[in-house]
Amino acid sequence: MKLARIGLHLVGLSLVGCATAPTLGETEAASTVNDYNGSTGCSTAVVLGLGTQIAEEAACIDPNSFVQIADSANITYTSNAVLPFLVKGAADDLASEAVGHTLQINSALRTIPQQYLLLHWFNLGRCGITAAAAVGHSNHEGGRAVDLANWSDRLQSMPAHGWAHDVPGDPVHFDHTSSPDNRGQDVLAFQRLWNTNNPNDKISEDGDYGPQTEARLKKSPATGFAIGPSCGTTSHAAASTVAVDGPDHIMSGATAHYAFTLVNNSQTDWPDTTEVDVSSGLASQLADASWVSPTEILTLGHTVQAGDQVVIEFDVHAPTVTQETPIAEPLVLRDNGAEIGRINLGVTVTMTDDGGASSEGSDPDPSGVTEGGCSAGGGGAGLLVGLAFFGIRRRRRA
Repeated sequence: MKLARIGLHLVGLSLVGCATAPTLGETEAASTVNDYNGSTGCSTAVVLGLGTQIAEEAACIDPNSFVQIADSANITYTSNAVLPFLVKGAADDLASEAVGHTLQINSALRTIPQQYLLLHWFNLGRCGITAAAAVGHSNHEGGRAVDLANWSDRLQSMPAHGWAHDVPGDPVHFDHTSSPDNRGQDVLAFQRLWNTNNPNDKISEDGDYGPQTEARLKKSPATGFAIGPSCGTTSHAAASTVAVDGPDHIMSGATAHYAFTLVNNSQTDWPDTTEVDVSSGLASQLADASWVSPTEILTLGHTVQAGDQVVIEFDVHAPTVTQETPIAEPLVLRDNGAEIGRINLGVTVTMTDDGGASSEGSDPDPSGVTEGGCSAGGGGAGLLVGLAFFGIRRRRRA
C-alpha cells in the first residue's frame, strides 16, 4: 500500500528556517509492524488498526471471544493505545463495575503486534517497561485483564464484580478469573488474516506463535490488512482511528506532537471545511497555542473521500499538575455544526520526564516466560518545539 502525501497547511505561523512544501503525488511505503522496532516512540497505538482487525477476526471465530467494551460515561481511556475489547463475561462485569464507579483504563485486550513491540522495546531497555511477557503469553492477550490508572480506588469494588487483584508487582492489574483465558485466539486470528491477504504465502492456522508467524507479523501493515475480518464485522463508526503516533505520557507543562491516522468509513466525503473540535465544546486542558482556539484544533483544508485514510497532525500542551493526571479528551469531526466522526485522545500527564514511557509499562508473565532486558526510560515521540503545524496525508484503501 502506498501513502500519498498531499500537503501541509500552516496555521498562521512564523517559522524559523525554511520549510519545503511537499510534492503532490509523492508516495512512500505504508508502515509495517517491524518499522516500529527502532521507533523512538513508546506507544503501541501505532498498530491500533491491525490490533483491532485481529480482535474482530477472533470474534468471527467465536462471537464471545472478544467483544467491545460498552461505552460508559464512567469509563475513560488514559492513552491512545487502549484496544477496548475483552472476553464477553469480563466485558459485561466491567460494565457492571462502571455503574457508579469511574474506571481509568490503561490497557485492556492486547494482541500480538502490541505484545511484539512491547517485548522488543523491553529487551532494548526502553519505554520504562519493567517486565514483558513473551508474545502469546501475556495475560492481556487472553482478553480477561485490565490495567487501571485509578486502581487503588477500585480495590474494594472490582472483586465484587469478579475482578481479582492478583499479580504481585503489578498494582494496576486486575484479572477476571471466571472468564476463559483466550490466549492464542489472537494468534489464530492473525494467521487467518495473513492467509486471506497473502494466498501465495500461507502459514499454519494453529494458534501457536512461532518463527513463521513472527516473520509474517513483522511484515504486516501496522494500520491493518486490505481485507479485514472474514465475517465482515468491522466498526460502523463514521471515522476509525487505525494508528496514533505520539506519547502515552507527557510531562507537566510540556508540548507533544501527535499524528492520527483516520479512515473515512462513511459513504460520503469529508469536505475540506471539516473541523476537528473538542467534543464537550469547553476549553481543552490540552489546548496548544497552535490550535485555532481552545475548543477547535484545526480545519482539514482537503477533501477526504469516502474510504480514504487521512493523517492529521497537531500539538498538545500538557497542563501544570501536582500529581500524575490521566486526561481523556474526546474530539469530533464537524462540518457546518454537524458531527461526522469521532476521535479519542487520551494521555497521562506526569510529574517527571519519563521519556514518554509506555502506558503498558509492566507485564509480568504468569507462566514465567519473560524475556531478558532492563528498565530504562526510552525516548518518547519527538517533541515539537517552536513549530506548531499540522499536516494532512491521504491514503487510498486497497
